[in-house]
Amino acid sequence: MAQTEGAASSLPLFYRRPVVLAAARHFDLNYVPIGDYRFARASNSIPLTIAEFVPAVRHYPIVFTGAAPVLPVAIVGVDADDNLFVDGGGQWAAGAYVPAYVRRYPFIFVEADNKTDFLHAIDEAARVLKPGDGNGVFRDGQPSELIRQALSFCGEYQANVAATRAFCDALEEESLLVPKQADFTLASGRRVRLGGFRVIDEERFNKLPNKTFLQFRKRGWLHPIYLQLVATVNWAGVIDLAAKRGP
Repeated sequence: MAQTEGAASSLPLFYRRPVVLAAARHFDLNYVPIGDYRFARASNSIPLTIAEFVPAVRHYPIVFTGAAPVLPVAIVGVDADDNLFVDGGGQWAAGAYVPAYVRRYPFIFVEADNKTDFLHAIDEAARVLKPGDGNGVFRDGQPSELIRQALSFCGEYQANVAATRAFCDALEEESLLVPKQADFTLASGRRVRLGGFRVIDEERFNKLPNKTFLQFRKRGWLHPIYLQLVATVNWAGVIDLAAKRGP
C-alpha cells in the first residue's frame, strides 16, 4: 500500500512543499479551489478517521496500516500508484465519498519545534495556489474568510485524528489486528496480490473479556469495529473498477 501521513516517508501523503502559513511569505498567494483531485491519483490507500467509517463503508474496503503508527485507510486501488476513484481529468467517482484527508488538501497541521503544539501549513506546490488577486490567502495581513474555514476544517480533522489514534492504540493493546492480504484475478486474467495491511480479527474480538468489551462500548468503539468488518464486502467493487480501467 502507499505510504500515509505518519509513515516512514519524510513528507505526508500528497504534500510536496508544506510550509507554515505566514502573511509575510504568502501575502500575494491566491487560493482557487478547482475540484481537481489529480494530486490523489497515484495512491491506492487514503487515511481515514473513525468519524468517517459510516460514509466510507458504502464504497471502500477499510483496513489498517501494517506499520506504526497504526492508521485506518480506505483502499481505493489494487496497484500502489493508481487510485481507481479518480479519473484522468481529476474527477472523483460520482457519488463516492471523498475522504477528509483529501478534502483538507493543500492545508495541514505541522508540529511546532516544541513537539507539542501544531501550526497551520500549506503545500506551496498545490495547483490551487497561484500568485495574484482574487481569493487571497491573506487580506490585510489576516487569513481570508475562505482560509479561516479551511483551517477550521483542519482543526476538526486533527481532533478526529487524535480520537482515531486512541482507538487504534486500543486495538493494538488487545492484539485485535492481524496481517492480511488480498488475492484476486481480474477479468483480463491478471493476478493481483495486495498486502502490507491489517484487519480486525473477528474471532479475537468476540473473545474479548466482558470488562474490555464494555470499555470499548463506553468509548464508542464498537461501531467502527463492526463497520470495518462489514467493509470487506467492498473489495468486489474495487476489483470491478480495476477490471473496467484495464492495464
